[in-house]
Amino acid sequence: MIRLLIIGRPGSQWADRLHQLELQDLEIDHERLPSAGIRRFEASPADLIIIADDQGGERVEILAGAIRSRPLGQLVPLILICPLPEPERVQATTDTLDLVAWLPPETSAETLTTRIGAALDVSLSATPTPASPATHAAQTPLEHPEQPGEPPQEQPPAPEPSRVFRAGELTLEAIDTGATRRVDRDQVFPQRDFAHPEASVDAEVIRRKLRAVRHEDYFAILEVRRGADTQPIREAFHRLYARFDPRHIDFQTAHAFEDALLEIRDALEDAWAVLGDPALREPYLRHTLRP
Repeated sequence: MIRLLIIGRPGSQWADRLHQLELQDLEIDHERLPSAGIRRFEASPADLIIIADDQGGERVEILAGAIRSRPLGQLVPLILICPLPEPERVQATTDTLDLVAWLPPETSAETLTTRIGAALDVSLSATPTPASPATHAAQTPLEHPEQPGEPPQEQPPAPEPSRVFRAGELTLEAIDTGATRRVDRDQVFPQRDFAHPEASVDAEVIRRKLRAVRHEDYFAILEVRRGADTQPIREAFHRLYARFDPRHIDFQTAHAFEDALLEIRDALEDAWAVLGDPALREPYLRHTLRP
């Protein structure tokens, strides 16, 4: 069995494309966030890792470098699927990170399968499609064929399973209340409230934060100083994630800016995934130091 790990936001889409090929002996795991992907790899090493990103940029190379910094990560074939920079940089990065390939997002699943097979020196073939029940039934003769002109015989209804159980001299009867009670998750796992009542979120606040997450680095997205430690980063993430939670915002405003709030919270998760993991934060900080 070949284990494949896909890390990145479009990871689930690539996993679906490969699953549609019905390849034999291929197990696919995918994680959306970088830190979760590295934890998955360390807990259960994969035979090949794919880093997928629709935007690309330095964060992809930083993640690839973080994987290569692990002892096991130095031995695993690595493929990038993201927009290609200039050819010189592609070649330099491929050599530095020892990549199997750097493929554009429009690559087909078949081409990716070929690259995976070449990297692992295996032949990935599709799983044989089993015969459909209809075909099987057509090939199996009827035990009791109906005679022409005779009405079909009705099968007696299956008896209902007994709800009375006897154990020795005791008689037990199952109890069915007919109702299922739903419990709010917050009642079982209380959440700390990081939101500040005085800091209301209106349309202008959402627009301003959206511009920031699109153009600023991870430290600016979480509104912490460059080089901050894990604890203030964690607190900033939880505070901002709760502040831009649609449930904490006026309903009409949240509905009008639904996509913007989703993008903001995605960016917060992405920033936390990198800055919250020291193994990813240090290389990110080195690569983004300002002169």
